[in-house]
Amino acid sequence: CLLCRYRDKTKIEKIVGSLGLKIPARDSRHTDPRVHLAAICSQWLPLAPAVLAMATSHLPSPLQLEPSRVERLMCSTAQSFDSFPVQTQQLSRDFLVCSSSEDAPTIGFVSKLFCVDHSMLPQNQSRPLTMEEIAKRRAAVKQRLKDQENLSSTEKSQKEGEEDGEKREEEEERSVFLAFARIYSGTLRRGQEVYVLQPRYDPQEMDLDNPRLCQDDPAGSSSLGHVGPGNANGVGADGGGGAERYATKVKITELYILMGRGVVQVESVPAGNVLGIGGLDQHILKSATVSTSLACPAFRPMSFAAAPILRVAVEPNNASDTAALSRGMSLLNQADASVEISLQATGEYILSTAGEVHLQRCLDDLRDTFAKVTLSVSAPIVPFRETIIPPPKLDTLNEVISEENVVKLAPVNPLLSEGERAEGEIVTVQTPNKACTLLIQAKPLPERVVGLLSSSTALLKALYLTTSSSGGKGQVLLSSETLEKLKKLRRDLEEGFSSEESWSEFSDDFLGRIWGFGPKSTGTNVLLCGLSEYRRGSVWRGVEGGREGPQGYHHSVVYGFQLACQAGPLCEEPLRGVCFVLRGWNFAASEGGETTGDKSLSEDTTPPVVKTVAGSYGPFSGQLISTVKEGCRRAFQVQPARLMSAMYTCNILATAEVLGKLYAVLGRRNGRVCAEEMREGSTVFSIQALVPVAESFGFAEEVRKKTSGLASPQLFFSHWEVIPNDPFWVPSSEEELLHFGEKADSENLARRYMNAVRKRKGLAVDEKLVEHGEKQRTLKRKQIAQLLCTNHVSFLCHHLVYMSSRILPFLARIC
Repeated sequence: CLLCRYRDKTKIEKIVGSLGLKIPARDSRHTDPRVHLAAICSQWLPLAPAVLAMATSHLPSPLQLEPSRVERLMCSTAQSFDSFPVQTQQLSRDFLVCSSSEDAPTIGFVSKLFCVDHSMLPQNQSRPLTMEEIAKRRAAVKQRLKDQENLSSTEKSQKEGEEDGEKREEEEERSVFLAFARIYSGTLRRGQEVYVLQPRYDPQEMDLDNPRLCQDDPAGSSSLGHVGPGNANGVGADGGGGAERYATKVKITELYILMGRGVVQVESVPAGNVLGIGGLDQHILKSATVSTSLACPAFRPMSFAAAPILRVAVEPNNASDTAALSRGMSLLNQADASVEISLQATGEYILSTAGEVHLQRCLDDLRDTFAKVTLSVSAPIVPFRETIIPPPKLDTLNEVISEENVVKLAPVNPLLSEGERAEGEIVTVQTPNKACTLLIQAKPLPERVVGLLSSSTALLKALYLTTSSSGGKGQVLLSSETLEKLKKLRRDLEEGFSSEESWSEFSDDFLGRIWGFGPKSTGTNVLLCGLSEYRRGSVWRGVEGGREGPQGYHHSVVYGFQLACQAGPLCEEPLRGVCFVLRGWNFAASEGGETTGDKSLSEDTTPPVVKTVAGSYGPFSGQLISTVKEGCRRAFQVQPARLMSAMYTCNILATAEVLGKLYAVLGRRNGRVCAEEMREGSTVFSIQALVPVAESFGFAEEVRKKTSGLASPQLFFSHWEVIPNDPFWVPSSEEELLHFGEKADSENLARRYMNAVRKRKGLAVDEKLVEHGEKQRTLKRKQIAQLLCTNHVSFLCHHLVYMSSRILPFLARIC
């Protein structure tokens, strides 16, 4: 560049003159050439006109809104647009017309809240004072000084404390939240009363003729979590239920048009425009719908490509700043739509972000803007998953595992006893009152099925909402498009299971045996009924349109399965890709007379009736839940268990000179290169690699440091990958014992991850802090030195006698 490298003023002036630019003398004489370059480029190709021209030429007009898009905005995948009330369906015409008339209902969507400085608002900008205002301020200062002279020392200290509190309140009010919104219909005006509808609001559950809502009264309304003192949840003063909890009536006080970095206050904004709304931070958590009609449904919440996967625990260094941290976390949750804040039962604040850079930005905002306190941040909390795999056929030395070369050792899994392992793949468990016996087996799901379930979370949620509704009305709630997607998902699942030989025993109506998915009814784990005739409780009954008969204790079994999927036995992490098969369900008469007979559900389709009289073990449904949970955990433990690590896709641009250093960093981080290609016409390589999330902290900084800034990585969440190491592996075959020894002291990556998670959660870890207690040094250094000095002579004598007794016989044999 002529400006940055050579600073040729003659040629620069010639270029500026030919382009017809007018560069200020201050920029042209600046010592930093980059300032001069920025001034030339900003006048030659300014950014604002280019972006505005592209927006006007490529973005569609609000009048070109399609009816299908309107339906997707107004209803979720679990609902049909025809199931809404007539008043709601009529609002679709207002969307399409995009009218700004007085008769059109006002409808807008708030996508996020953003923070601006209090001084940037037009009504708070400084202006010259008049002589009367100056005189009033001077009189107020004189009166304040006169009052302080007449105060005692105690009153002065109280006055100073009140002034400090007022200063803190003024500092907190420096940041103001504005709602970023778009108007789809009508005109939004200052002083207008509208309804703020939360994402969970449903007009079908609302009494549109006689609504009971909370007015814009923050003092008398309840709060939602840490949002603030306002009525964030929209609960009425009478604590009404239903959809009334998610609707609040407020008065619009401030409207702004966004003009670059600043805002301009206006009186009204018509349809088709983007605006900022002030005063809604007490009523909106992340996103909401604004409308003058309660018949308007809440828009679908925002979805983000980057899921918050990186979590840390945050606490203040000073315990007295806990309230400030709570308020700051609430403000951060409102300001950043992609961050998640949670409060654990232990009192810890968990901050979930999309990556390391996002985490650092959130922590800086907490320290400098929102909380303004010093923070103590824990080590990153990395999520893992637990799964099982088919029994391996080769050992770690690629030798075929057979019964001849396997050495019988003690059970290597400390979480499982020898008696439980002897039962084989099917685990037998009983309820505490011995009235019910369950046979449960765990099997790994095919990879294709796991991928289908993982990518169909929204459909599974719609299916769960449909089947959980009473009265068999699920078929009405589902739209025709969603029904077709669910039927396609069912066909794909059938093909995925039929392609595996290990699932051939369930070839007849396999999917009809599925009782549920987990965890949270939308996960990648399956509960399968393996009984011969008992088929009640299939998750597909909403798609088929059938009704369900008496369920007995079906829901207790499903709930126990859900609890088992939420926390696995390895390190209490969620399960993934596991199918639990209910092989047997037998009832036996107990001494307390709680059951009516001895039956097996594999032979009878109607479960025996258990009396509601609760004995010393509690209600039978609760016993069944805990028994199913424990049975699933034991069935998981008898299978080859593995940990699954979250993986990042790493895109790196690097030159040929630093490829070796880059690959060395990837190797230390347990990453692997997937693709590498050179860009045409340059010496830059484009590299695609996979890096575990657990090893990604500080990865970008290390890459830039080792390559002197010639490589720049970008990380994106990719998938979950099985760690091939067995966390409980010990040498078992003769070849492994010869190669590794009995202890196998080499590092086990899966065991290291598992122990780290168990230590963080306070679980037991199979590690010996002191293996030989008698060899531990219990004497101080000075005591050891004194002991050596006093017994030095006797020590030497004994040593000489010992050496002579060993050497003299050896010399005699040689001679």
